[in-house]
Amino acid sequence: MKKIIIVTLFLMIPTLVSAQLRVGIMSPDDVLDAMPEAAQVQSQLENFIQQRQNSFQTRYQEWIAELTEYAELMENGTMSDAEQRRREEALAEKQEELNSLQQRIENQIQQRQAELFNPLLVKVEEAMAEVSEELGLDFVLNKTSNTGDPIVYYASQRAADITQRVIQKLTQN
Repeated sequence: MKKIIIVTLFLMIPTLVSAQLRVGIMSPDDVLDAMPEAAQVQSQLENFIQQRQNSFQTRYQEWIAELTEYAELMENGTMSDAEQRRREEALAEKQEELNSLQQRIENQIQQRQAELFNPLLVKVEEAMAEVSEELGLDFVLNKTSNTGDPIVYYASQRAADITQRVIQKLTQN
C-alpha cells in the first residue's frame, strides 16, 4: 500500500510543478501618478473642491455674522424674550442647514472624484491585464493599499513587479 501511495505521489509531482502559479505585484498609486492625465484630473477635482468650499464658506460666514449680532444684542440686553427665542430658532435652523450642506458637499466631492478617476482606473486595469497576459502571470497583487499598509506582506525578490511596464504601456500611447 505504501508503494502505491509513493508511486502515485511521485507521478503527481510533474503535475504539481507545472501548475505553479505566476504572480506579479504592482503599485497602482505609482501607475496613476505616472499617468499624464492624472494631474489634469487631480486639478479638476481640486477646482471642484475649492468651488464647493467657497460656497460653504460664504454661508458659514453669514451664520457667524448673525451669531455675533445675536451675542451682541444679548450682551446689551435689548432683546425681548420672544425675539431671543425667534433668533435662537433661526440660528439653530441655519446651523442644521450648514451641517446638511456640508454633508451634501462631501457627497458631491466623492461622486465627482469617482466620475473623474474611474476612466483612469479602467485604463490602468486594461493595461495591467495586457502586461499580465504578455508576462503569462496568473495573478497581480496590490503592492500597497491606499493607506500605505501592505496588502502583500511578503513578496520575494523573484516576484515580477510590473508597475514600470504598466506605466510604459499607458504613457507610450
